[in-house]
Amino acid sequence: MLFSATKVRRSIAALALTAAAVALAGCGGSAGSASTNAAPNADRAAAAQGVSSDVNLDQCGKATRTVKHDLGTTTVTGDPKRVVALEYSFVDALASVGMSPVGIADDDKPERIIPQLKEKIGAYKSVGLRATPNIQVITALKPDLILADTGRHKGIYAQLSKIAPTIAYASLNGNYQQVMDGEMSTAIALNKCDQMKTRLAEHEKTMNDLKAKVPSGESRTALFAVSSDQGFTGFPPKSYTPGVLALLGIKSPLADNSGDASVSMTLETLVATKPDVMFIAGQNGKTLADQWEKSPLWKEVPAVQKSAAYKVDQNIWSRSRGLLASEIVAQQAIQNLYGK
Repeated sequence: MLFSATKVRRSIAALALTAAAVALAGCGGSAGSASTNAAPNADRAAAAQGVSSDVNLDQCGKATRTVKHDLGTTTVTGDPKRVVALEYSFVDALASVGMSPVGIADDDKPERIIPQLKEKIGAYKSVGLRATPNIQVITALKPDLILADTGRHKGIYAQLSKIAPTIAYASLNGNYQQVMDGEMSTAIALNKCDQMKTRLAEHEKTMNDLKAKVPSGESRTALFAVSSDQGFTGFPPKSYTPGVLALLGIKSPLADNSGDASVSMTLETLVATKPDVMFIAGQNGKTLADQWEKSPLWKEVPAVQKSAAYKVDQNIWSRSRGLLASEIVAQQAIQNLYGK
């Protein structure tokens, strides 16, 4: 039987951030041009401030900012006020700098926005599905900035750019570092660099405080997976949630030798993977993992043998992919593994 994850309080201590400008690099091109360098799970070296060296921090504070992103280069003038977010991590970015989106692609399921984030943003207009947002609704909102996902919205990027300046970053298939970079880049577009630097400093301290709760010598591997009624999907080290766990010193048992953001698993491959711990995000109703519990093979998984298979909230652990969600993921992981 899977164990329910314990809800824990979020604790953040404010910390001032000493900012140092980093060199400008990244995916060049004229406004609206497609980048050939965008990769869903590309490796990025983190700079001292927690963001990669290709985040163009030199644009911070300028009245007109040239923002480089995965699908080209976009010019943003002034301080955008009416922003549409087409992925949940961008909602987090807005909340992190004290702003609320006028529209969100929430899959027509507002409950997918985690409560801790929803209370920060207040009322908004749904613009439909994340995969296929409603262009007419977005247009009617008269946004002055649109935040899009690199993979999902590449095909409609030109349409979105005709409505308002549009920037795109990897969210759906982004790793932890890419999400961090996307949040800072969003703040550059919003002309809210100082607010985001402060929030990133708070985040770094929160994660370091949580990491300090992990006993030295922790060697167990932890698999993060999403189980539906038809499939069981594991997420390798370069994916977002395993990246959050890796910050705590908790490694994934999956191979780190492919660019895939996720891998489909059978019960046999799960047994062969031998995870010491499992965090399983399941959809409502019975899932494939629930069916597997009835099989003798299920009892051969080390995590099951050690009573270390935990059911977690898919909205927090998989969909949200923001600073706030990653802090809650880390807190819940610590609570389940160590009771701290």
